Amino acid sequence: MAIKAKELAQKLGVSEATLSLVLNHKGGISKKTRDMVTEKVIAMGYSYMFKSSQESFEGEHTDTEGISLPAENGYLGFVIYQDTGLFMENTPFFPLIIDGMDMIARKSGYRLLVINIRRDMDLSTKLAYIKDSGCVGYVIYAPEFPEEEVDSLKKLRIPFVLLDNYFPGKDIDAVTLNNEQGIYAILNMLIEKGHREIGYLSSGVNIQSFRERRDSYKRLLPQMGLECNPEFFWEIGYPEQQAAEGMDKVLAQKSDLPTAFITDNDYVAYGAIKSLMAHGYSVPGDISVVGFSDRPVCMYIVPNITTVRIPRMRFGGEAVDMLINKVLKQPYDDEKSTVKTAISLELIMRDSVGKAPVH
Repeated sequence: MAIKAKELAQKLGVSEATLSLVLNHKGGISKKTRDMVTEKVIAMGYSYMFKSSQESFEGEHTDTEGISLPAENGYLGFVIYQDTGLFMENTPFFPLIIDGMDMIARKSGYRLLVINIRRDMDLSTKLAYIKDSGCVGYVIYAPEFPEEEVDSLKKLRIPFVLLDNYFPGKDIDAVTLNNEQGIYAILNMLIEKGHREIGYLSSGVNIQSFRERRDSYKRLLPQMGLECNPEFFWEIGYPEQQAAEGMDKVLAQKSDLPTAFITDNDYVAYGAIKSLMAHGYSVPGDISVVGFSDRPVCMYIVPNITTVRIPRMRFGGEAVDMLINKVLKQPYDDEKSTVKTAISLELIMRDSVGKAPVH
């Protein structure tokens, strides 16, 4: 049911003038206020009230002092798609990604709009959140994005790019992580430190990035002259508490362990290390453990976790750059050539890895 601007302003606790500036993408208010009002309007289901960028886009972006400035070319949407919520930890991960996206967007005269979508919404509501926000294109954070909804998204005929996921059977531009390169760097480092029995601890979470890491581990070990022992591959859970409990079960059943473990994610590594130390193992004296992504959790535990770092500023910025190239090709067409960019990762050495123990 439609709502009047005056009534909506009262619900939001802002003046009609402030609401008007937000809905019409005009300057004159702070970034903090605009973002707060925008998020609430969309969350309450009134995104249809935003003035379309195609009609008249006098939007704004924010300079380094937080002052509203004109956005010449409109808004780019960053759609954060949530299913389980497992990848929405309250860490600096998203602010750094968004900073990279916003920097590239502003350089090209665009303003970034963040849109949150949950999988439990019906499909028509999700599509309305995207379409009615009035953006000229979208970057979709997609680890949990379901493949069955891709075709519906494409039917909107609005340019979009997937971030941190892709679907081999779909013609979609995407920016992903070079997970194979990350696993190779970890294996090479462990081999140089004398490790010959290297296991893998899986989260059990079925997303593309995690599958690529597991598959790369299994494929690269033989190529690097080592045996891929299936008895050293365990699924222990996610995030850290479930991983710790899963590792407890492994240690209760197994006495023969490798000298090093690679994991799906830093949270899996965190849980595994807590369990290993609780059972009397020294990390890295007895067993080395490596994470993946370089989340802040790597510094929460002693020993600090060796991992590979995602260059977050570039990760998001690359997706916006790709999206802008698509937007500039308007009107949106059905050309089949698509681009997939894989961002390389940086090995970060900390204290959870040491030389292989001498038996």
